[in-house]
Amino acid sequence: MSFGFIAYMELDMNSNDAVYMLAMMPCMGIIAGAALLKIIRILKLRMKKILDGITSVAEGDLDVEIDLNNSGEYREMYENFNRMVRELKNTKIEMQNFMNEFSHEFKTPITSIHGFAELLLEENISEDDRKQYLQIILEESQRLASLSQNTLLLSKLDAQEVLTDKKEFELDEQIKKCAILLFREIEKKEIVLNMELAPVTYYGSAELLHQVWMNLISNAIKFTPNGGEITIIMIAVGNQITINISDTGIGMDEETARLIFNKYYQGDSSHATAGFGLGLSIVKRIVDLCKSEIIVTSVPGRGSTFSVVLQNQNKNK
Repeated sequence: MSFGFIAYMELDMNSNDAVYMLAMMPCMGIIAGAALLKIIRILKLRMKKILDGITSVAEGDLDVEIDLNNSGEYREMYENFNRMVRELKNTKIEMQNFMNEFSHEFKTPITSIHGFAELLLEENISEDDRKQYLQIILEESQRLASLSQNTLLLSKLDAQEVLTDKKEFELDEQIKKCAILLFREIEKKEIVLNMELAPVTYYGSAELLHQVWMNLISNAIKFTPNGGEITIIMIAVGNQITINISDTGIGMDEETARLIFNKYYQGDSSHATAGFGLGLSIVKRIVDLCKSEIIVTSVPGRGSTFSVVLQNQNKNK
């Protein structure tokens, strides 16, 4: 009644309008209350999705995924939850794969070390044979250590979905430093190294891209004959950076080029070159994590070119 009286006196309304407004107040209150109740119900349902998902993960179900439809202001939370569950699932799968691959791939060098160690225990063994067996054990142990390191790194990368250690760094200087680190191997084979690197400041994971250049340059050295050439060219156009690493090595056919990034795949079926077929798998996974691309072109007997195409992202993104 007081509201109607105030409306009548202060708002210059006639008595009918004031009575009408007074009569509308309960209806407006009911409508507002119903709307608020609906909002609360929607928020509770959206929160329940998160709680149900967390409960499922806690019970060991890593196939759970929250539907993003009608997620409203919870969308970012749902996306982060789904990403977290995918990483947990990938970690579990990679741990299982790691154990299977670990036991299979590690068997050969371990068997070699064991066999030659037994030969060293024989009494009637010449000094030359003893040195030869020790050298084989040394080489196999080094290969085993390298395989361990690369397998662990690849397992970690396979379980990872996002890069977290991004920073700005000079990409051209990084590639030069990698070439310097491998210069001793280049010099041993009297390989001519040509480099044309445009100055580029890149925002990304310096540690992981270091692995990319070390693996690609090492690969080029390994398959290039004595006196051959390796050429590294970097071109930047806008936000796109292309790094070409070419060699005058043995090259590969189309089938090998198609499978070269698979785990433990070795294009050199004769095993004339040392390795376990993990280096290029690591490269491919890192490039994928950088949301970039790697392309290989090759001609048997004439050499290969690995092209890494990076997108230079804004550090504020």
